[in-house]
Amino acid sequence: MSNIGFTELTVRLLFLFLPGIVSTIIIDTLTSHRRNQLFHFVIHSFLLGVASYFVVFLLVSLINYSAQLLGRYSTLKSTFMDSLLNNDVQINVIEVFLSTVVGALLAILFVAIINQKILYKISNWLHISNKHGDEDIWEFLFNSNDVEWVNIRDLESKIVYQGAVSAFSHKDDNRELVLSQVKVFKDDESGELRELYDMSFVYFNFDVNSKIIIEIDKRGEENDE
Repeated sequence: MSNIGFTELTVRLLFLFLPGIVSTIIIDTLTSHRRNQLFHFVIHSFLLGVASYFVVFLLVSLINYSAQLLGRYSTLKSTFMDSLLNNDVQINVIEVFLSTVVGALLAILFVAIINQKILYKISNWLHISNKHGDEDIWEFLFNSNDVEWVNIRDLESKIVYQGAVSAFSHKDDNRELVLSQVKVFKDDESGELRELYDMSFVYFNFDVNSKIIIEIDKRGEENDE
């Protein structure tokens, strides 16, 4: 390993762990989470890459064993570990390609598990954890089927927006929310709201420190009467 240059070593490792890198990118793209640090990306890529090559190794072993039972000879061989530990061993491009396909399939499986919160549902069912699985209360709140209509009170402008939740997202400390069938009111602090106008959609973009109160309105269509 000492005779191999840093650039060549880097390219070799990147190529070998291509399945893990592809898997991590797919999971990062299709799941909602806070921005990962480089350290976490590298660790996740490494673990997913090893898992992908391990699955290919199991498949190769199964094929070879089946061939042996049938009295046939199989030339299939998994060379990942040899290629990783010995720079004199040529990288098997076909194995890398198959492992990348397996890694993509594993990523899709993990995306389904994460987005459907399967592990949290199982742990809740077993009463070993009461975590909801959402990243924060914002995501937990708007992912709930009980939240459809909300009132947004802007404490600075004294404006109240009443509407149905159409879309939402968050990134770090920023929050985005789209309401449909919106009624806009003015809070004159007299105990009653003065209706100003209606809008089909209203887009909100604010941070966690904004002076905004979000009220959950379960009455739904009763507000339109």
